[in-house]
This record gives sequence, C-alpha cells and structure tokens, in this order.
Amino acid sequence: LGTIPTVLPIPAPHLLPPLDIPRAGQPIRDHPFAYLKTKMSNGSANSNSSTISDGQRTTSIRNSIDASSLASWMIHQPALIDLFFDTNSNNGPPDKSQLEDRLEIRQFGFGQSNPTYLLTIKSTPKSDPGSINNKKSIQVVLRRKPNKVAHPTSHALHREYRVLESLTKYNLQLAESGGANAIDKSVPIPHPYAYCKDESIIGAEFYIMEYVKGRIFVDPRMPSMENEEERAEAYRDAIRVMANIHNVPWWSIGLEKHGGRPGKKSDDGKNTNNPTYIERQLQRLLQVTSRQSELMKSNTDKPQEDNEKLEQSLHQMAKKLHEHATDCPNAFGLLHGDYKIDNLIFHPTKPKVMAVLDWELSTMGDGYCDLANLCMMYFMPEIEKGWGVAGLGGMDLNGTGIPTRNDVLSTYCEYSQHHYQTLKQKQLPPLSPSSVSQSLTIRPANFNEAKAWAGFYLSFLFFKNCVIVHGVAQRASSGVASSEMAHRVAKLLPEMMRLTWKIWDEYPPPTDYLGRDGYSKL
Repeated sequence: LGTIPTVLPIPAPHLLPPLDIPRAGQPIRDHPFAYLKTKMSNGSANSNSSTISDGQRTTSIRNSIDASSLASWMIHQPALIDLFFDTNSNNGPPDKSQLEDRLEIRQFGFGQSNPTYLLTIKSTPKSDPGSINNKKSIQVVLRRKPNKVAHPTSHALHREYRVLESLTKYNLQLAESGGANAIDKSVPIPHPYAYCKDESIIGAEFYIMEYVKGRIFVDPRMPSMENEEERAEAYRDAIRVMANIHNVPWWSIGLEKHGGRPGKKSDDGKNTNNPTYIERQLQRLLQVTSRQSELMKSNTDKPQEDNEKLEQSLHQMAKKLHEHATDCPNAFGLLHGDYKIDNLIFHPTKPKVMAVLDWELSTMGDGYCDLANLCMMYFMPEIEKGWGVAGLGGMDLNGTGIPTRNDVLSTYCEYSQHHYQTLKQKQLPPLSPSSVSQSLTIRPANFNEAKAWAGFYLSFLFFKNCVIVHGVAQRASSGVASSEMAHRVAKLLPEMMRLTWKIWDEYPPPTDYLGRDGYSKL
C-alpha cells in the first residue's frame, strides 16, 4: 500500500458497536432515530426547524480578532476603500481611525473549519452616531485560518481565494460572450475583495469577500420553502450548479496548477504514473489523521483507548478504499470538495442558488466525489437527533419535493450530458502543454456508472468526513474550535465511523464492472 500505514489485524467493523442507520424511504418507526419526526404536510415543515436552520446567524466573537490591526490593513486595500468610502468626496483619503470607528465585528455560528466573521462598516461612526453620511452601511465576510492547524496544507485559504478569483473571471467570460443558453452555466460565488497572507495582522492568514444575503438551509428538508414545487426546484438548481462546477474550463481561467492530474492506466487497467484523485486524498487524509491524533494525545490526560480504536478503524477503511481506488471511474475536472445544501446560499424568496460557499477543499479531481458528498444527507439522521448536522435518513420523501438519491444521480447526469453536447458544438479554449488531454476534461457523467460506484464514493466521503470530525475533536480538545457546536460535533465520530462501515457493507464497489455503459449486474 505504499504510504498507507499498516494497522493491527482487527476486523474494523468489530471495533465499534453495531449501528442501524435509517434509509430514505424506509418507515421511520423502524429506526432508533424514530423518536421524533417533523411532518411535512403540503410541503411545509414544522415551524420549530426554521429557527435551527438559520445558517447566517451570528454571535459575539468567540475567536478573538484585533480590530485595530485589521482596520490598518483594510485601509490600504483599494477594493475595500472603494467599497467602504465615497472616494469622490472632497474629504481627502480616509484613515484608519475613520474605518475602525465604523467597524463592527460578529462571528457566524455555523461552520466548524475556518472561523468566519461578519464585518459591518456602519454608515455613521460609533463616536458620532448623529452624523450624516451618504454611504450606506456595508457588510462583508472575513474568513481566517484557525490559530492551530494539524497539517501545513490544511485550511488552505489561499487556494480558496484563488478559486473564487478564477470563477469570477469565468463568470465574466460567460457574461461577455452573450447569447442565450438553455441552461445557465455560471458558478455563483461571493465576490473576493482582498487576501492577506501576513499572519501578523490578525494572527492568521485571511481574506475578505462579499456578503451574500439569502437563505442557508442547515436542514436539507428546507423547512421554510413555501411548497413542494419550490423545494424540488431548489434541489434541481443545486444539482445544476454542481454540474456547472465540474464542467468549468479550468485550463482557461488560471487553474492549471490547482490540483494533481489523473493517473494514466496501463493495459491491465492499473495506474502507472500519477495516483488517482482518491489515492491522493487517502494519502493526505491519513497524514492529517496521524497528526491530529498526536495533538489530541498531547492535549488531554484522558485514557486513549477509544481514540486508538477509532484511529485503527479509520486506517482499516482507508485500506479497503485503496484496494478499489485504481479501478474507480476517476473523472477529472474542478471539484468543490464539500458540496452540500448548507454550503449554498439560496435567494431570499426564490428557489435559486445565489452563491456557493466554503471552497477550502476545492481541487482537481473526480466529480463523483462532489455528487456523493451531496448524497450523504440520505444516510444522516434528521437534525432533531442532535448530531449537529442534519440529514434525511429515515424520512418519507413523498410529497416533500425532495428528490430521491437516484433522482439526484439522474439529474446530475442529465446536466453533465447537456454540458458535453454543448462543448462538442463549440471550439474549446486551447489546453496548455502541461494539462491533461481534452477528452478527460469533457467526459460526461453516466448514470449506470454513477449508480454502480455510488457506494464506493459514499464510503470515501463518509471516511473523509470522519477525518474532518476527528479534526474538530482535536481542535475542541485544544480549545481552538471555531464553532459553538464544535464540541457536540466532535462526539459524532464513533457514530459516523459505524455508518461508514455500514454503507461499505451494503453498497460495495462493483466487481463486475464492464465499462461505462455495461454491468453484468445492477
């Protein structure tokens, strides 16, 4: 296995107690999560959920930030000065004190990875609230790295900012190209304003972007949607945007070096050069896991037996995934890396995606991973279970407008095929010599293939999220977790690990793969 560490020969599923996870469509009374179900009659959910699903709620600052130092830096950023001040006035250039006097900082309550803040530049200064200013209050978002990171490449905000800049360029190209398209191919994102790698400013790398007002559904049931039709359209638009991401001409917008390249296969079907996306991810995730475990051991005096069992289970799952990683479809394109409903901002009143958030894990790789990431919600319990994250596990989807998992696969493949047909009819931007072949870039998704490999990709994504939750647990143990729910989320790791093994056992990778269009058994 090369860099995949060896582990004790313990059957990994037996390291943890059995767990029965509900499947979407299965009667909820048959599950241990059945004690509470939100009814969705006529397409609307229990009103209690609407307060839970406010993904843009803010709190007082939990991770301290030096407002004075931040103001000193912002005053030298042209894009921010144009946004915050009336530069056409005769009052001269603004200074730090003017900005600091109008700056209010709060922290978003949702999200466990990078501390994220809402900056409000008020129209009137705090020292003179009665003064008159023609400039309206402006709100922007600041994202920063945590104070402590387990791995040097974790929390890669510079990559996130680069993707936002590149996609801004792509969206502008689409707008300038004119012509009516049957399907909007843009990738909606917050506009990036300024990036800072100087950790001395606020103690960590950070960047500032547009604040997009809208709805973030922490609960994938989308309880505040008006009706079944709107909910169905919202999901369809989310799938459309995901397909748009995977079909971005990355080689023409500055993303040639954004990630690795797909492995080339020899006659026996094995990769001979570059590893597949899954192989690359497994290697890095295990490195991160090992580092996180070391930090957890140094931050607590508690017995380590449970942590060691969980770590062994993670390594055993990595070994299983690695055995099939060279045979998976291994499509290639731009990935979001964590595509899910609560990373989308929807229009305040319409079922339309206004912005895709959290590009920290974006890279070049296999689009089926984003697809599986979205489909994880069908195996997660509903929000009342108290996992801190919400799913659709055990829910009867009839009459809700929420698509089934097969519907998601089918709709995604439909949009992917549309992109492919469009690209065939137009001249593609030229590829640089260092890029992979054009045929790999424009390969459309295939429903039979997506369905046959769905369990493999789901298992990988649950494994990946186990590593992420493991990191939340590590940061919680060291007191630097960025979310108010971090300690609660950290306790999910044993249950998520059991769920990962359950999915692997019930939906194993195909052993009868005959190519993209044929399987001996489905």
